[in-house]
This record gives sequence, C-alpha cells and structure tokens, in this order.
Amino acid sequence: MTGYAVTLIELARLRPSEEVDAAHVARIAEDLQRDGCQRQPILVERTSLAILDGHHRFHAARRLGLSRIAAILISYGDPRLSLQSWSERQFSPEEVIQAAASQNLLPRKSTRHVLAPPAQEHTFALAALQPVRA
Repeated sequence: MTGYAVTLIELARLRPSEEVDAAHVARIAEDLQRDGCQRQPILVERTSLAILDGHHRFHAARRLGLSRIAAILISYGDPRLSLQSWSERQFSPEEVIQAAASQNLLPRKSTRHVLAPPAQEHTFALAALQPVRA
C-alpha cells in the first residue's frame, strides 16, 4: 500500500511537538489566504495526534481562524514513515510523542519525518477548513 488517506481534522485536537518561527508562520498564512487552499497535508501520529510535520502550516491555519486542517494520520510502526533529524541529535518516536503530550516542545526543525513514497499534493479549499456554521 503506497497511497495515504488524507482527512480533515480539528485543529483543537492536534498536539504540536516543535517550536515554530513566527515570521515563517505569517508567510504561510499569507500564502494560504492568497491561494485560497491548503495543498500539502500535515503529518500526524495516529494515536497521540502529535504533529510530526507541518507545524508552521498548523499555526498558519490557526492564525487564519480555520477550525480544521488536511492531515495524513500515520503510526510510527508504518514502514513508509522514517524519523530523521535536521541536526546531529537523533530523536526517538517516544521523545516526539512526549514533547507533544507535555507541551515541552522540541526546538524548531529538530525532527524530520519522511514518507516513502512521498505524499501526493491535495487541494483543500479554505472554505472546507472553516468552522461549520449552524
């Protein structure tokens, strides 16, 4: 199986595991607003709902007042997922999940989660990510 299911998930349920750069969040929010859509789903650990990849996109969506975001839910046991590092420091899946659970976030760009094969681009209109109006 190589395809990845993409789902819309409530932002409030997700748990960041890394810090972000506020200026980069602002640029992504501007891009999302200009484009009117999210093209790249974030990557989320299925059980803990820890964000693995896409922290800046998550914070940009919050900044825009969106209630949902497109995400791929995946387990660390999935052979298509590998945990790498942007530095010499290596992290374990348990450390990532613990950072998200404790809100004691890892530094920005600590971990690098790679899907093989890579996920395909999807387009989700921002209207689909807005709060549901009664």
